[in-house]
Amino acid sequence: MNRSRQPNRRTRPSGWSAVCTLFAVVTGCWLAGTAPALAWQNTANAPRTTILEFPEFGPIRGSLDPGLPAPGALGTTPESIGGTIPGGIVGGKRRTGRLPRGTSHRIATTVAADRQLPVPEALPGPGAPAPTTAIGSGFDTALFDDEGPADGLPLDAAIERMIRDNWDLRALRHELTQADADILTSGLRTNPLVYMDSQFIPYGSFSDQRPGGPPQYDLNITYPLDVSGKRRNRTVVARMARSTIEAQYQDVTRRQIDNVHKAFVTLQVARTDQLAALADLERRRQRAADFARAAAARNADGPDEADRLAIAVDRAQSATEDAAAAYADAQEGLAVLLALPDAEVDQLVPRGTLRDPFPPPPEAEELTSLALRCRPDLRAARLGLDRAAAEVDLQQANRFDDIYLFYDPITIQDNSVYRRQSASSWAVGLTFALPIFNRNQGNIARARSNVGQTRLELESLERRVAAEVRLADREYRRSRAAVEQLERDSLPRA
Repeated sequence: MNRSRQPNRRTRPSGWSAVCTLFAVVTGCWLAGTAPALAWQNTANAPRTTILEFPEFGPIRGSLDPGLPAPGALGTTPESIGGTIPGGIVGGKRRTGRLPRGTSHRIATTVAADRQLPVPEALPGPGAPAPTTAIGSGFDTALFDDEGPADGLPLDAAIERMIRDNWDLRALRHELTQADADILTSGLRTNPLVYMDSQFIPYGSFSDQRPGGPPQYDLNITYPLDVSGKRRNRTVVARMARSTIEAQYQDVTRRQIDNVHKAFVTLQVARTDQLAALADLERRRQRAADFARAAAARNADGPDEADRLAIAVDRAQSATEDAAAAYADAQEGLAVLLALPDAEVDQLVPRGTLRDPFPPPPEAEELTSLALRCRPDLRAARLGLDRAAAEVDLQQANRFDDIYLFYDPITIQDNSVYRRQSASSWAVGLTFALPIFNRNQGNIARARSNVGQTRLELESLERRVAAEVRLADREYRRSRAAVEQLERDSLPRA
């Protein structure tokens, strides 16, 4: 067959990958169907990248600082939180980012880098399939409608298993329990102090020549009074931090679902490539055998043609081996996302066709509005803005130290040394700091600046989300048009 008549498999990204990206960018929701679209992989010059990405969560693992740097958070110094609760309550980091490029690569995942939230972005291709994949004359287009074995794994089941068993998500769920613990810590009251002492204990004994005493014994209780509402404001900040972390966890899950989409489509394409390569190998072997029989019947040699057919068989055999290796790589990539045991990786077979059963999405304006309402990363940023405002209230409450109520329920004066009846009494008093020099001015100014910073970051994130939706929408429509043109024109000519 003339090579120029073969369909070009090197110019377009996966059509269904564009579908996955678009819906992940817009809503964070995964599609309910289990039948992906007709997909074509860019296999020519794709670099062979790592199969897995491991999420990182900011501070060193095992530290008390939260792994999810929530928007609106101030620093982790004790001074910034009144010195009474762990830094994890209001921990955070500066966030930077950039607008994603309009390429066929990952779009839905760039917000992770924008907020220095290095949770899983997109799963890189689990090893690029071999560029020698067999798409030649006689290619059976029914492969695109092949749903796989009845006991194969559908996309819905893959997503459900990933949400339930994925090791990274299971580890991140502990962020929520730690945030609950921070709420508990922030609401704890300061313990009262108990102090006992004795006074007027003589060196030797008192006398008329050296009078003193009588000896005195005291029991003091000191109770701190939070008159400025620091405990209440700490609890509000901690609850807002928990809500923000929950929204960030939802965003992590959204992007992991997108990773499953892409890994699943990669596995489907690798399986189709392997079936096509096996069919092409069988055709070439049959053609070589037919030629050998015909040459024998004619009692004629055909060394040139026989050599050409033998070379074609060798190439088809190499393409089949490459396709098998790409399929194994794709199985490995999806298996890690699903936390499958090693013994079950080889049995991982996708269930579903490569055709798109869904109607086209709405226009970009409607998708943008939907994304601005539903994206969990935007919700986290908005909650972070509220949290930043609560930080201002907390720092203002920290202007005033606790007032210490002093209560002495009993003071005993021991008059037995004078052969008189002992006396008892009580006392009460207050101890408080005069807010003359330190009224927490620096932390209040920093908290107010953080509100402005968080507001600007929210506005920037909204603009980036809108840009991501437009990029994903254009990518989806270009990919869908390319797939339709490929089926309509290129394959029939091939």
